[in-house]
Amino acid sequence: MIKPGSGAIIPSRAWVRIHYSIYAEGHDEPIDSTRLRSRTHDFIVGDGVNIPAVDIAVSSMKKGEKARFLAECLYCYGQMGVPPRIPKKARLLMDIEVVTYYDDNKLHEYDAMPPDDRRDIPLDGVLKLASICRQKGNETFKKNSRQAYNSYLKGYKILDSHSPANEEEEWKLQEEKIRISLNLAQACLEHGKTIDCRRYAGEAAQYLLNENLKNPTKLAKAHYTIYKSYMKEQKLDDAKRELEVAVKQAPHDQTIREAFVKLEKGSGQRERT
Repeated sequence: MIKPGSGAIIPSRAWVRIHYSIYAEGHDEPIDSTRLRSRTHDFIVGDGVNIPAVDIAVSSMKKGEKARFLAECLYCYGQMGVPPRIPKKARLLMDIEVVTYYDDNKLHEYDAMPPDDRRDIPLDGVLKLASICRQKGNETFKKNSRQAYNSYLKGYKILDSHSPANEEEEWKLQEEKIRISLNLAQACLEHGKTIDCRRYAGEAAQYLLNENLKNPTKLAKAHYTIYKSYMKEQKLDDAKRELEVAVKQAPHDQTIREAFVKLEKGSGQRERT
């Protein structure tokens, strides 16, 4: 082990993001390296996309861990290797870092449940499932915003299907809905779904007006997201209205302030013409 990780050991069927450099034993140049490509490797443990040695190694690791493994040819490219790049009977030295992972198994179990059984899931279980969906969306957003959108939407639907037993449960449910709705709105914006964007951001904004859930920063984010959706449609008056609310909630946010100055400057130029 080069650097210890934290949390639980990565389970089978977990979605994992790693960096790795793999060397044929006795060679200085890697035969493959995510770091040289400046791109992580994302996969589901046990899906068969890796040589067995990688899955076996990752299944012994934790989040944030860096470790070095020496793998026998049986678990790599076999007796024949892949000449000339990988010699016959080559053992591989693998430097692996687990960037992050999440356990997809609970979502698979949820999908397999009859609808009546889903309704019996306690709030803590519902919040955990939604959190997994949100984390999954966050991790995949930059690489695949469509996949992120689907993950956020699934989490939103899981939350929406739960009936809170009391006021405290309702606050907890709304708190998670705020997080996932803001992310879902951003994913909608990415794909030009401006009406859906306003729906989810607007819902988050409504929850944030609750005395127990007030958060000016998140409220500003909701209205700023709605502003961007109106700008995509060139509805400048509506956009300005939302941006004014965002500025009021987060007057020191540089991104929001710059957007407001730019919009005001554009309005002045249009008036002069």
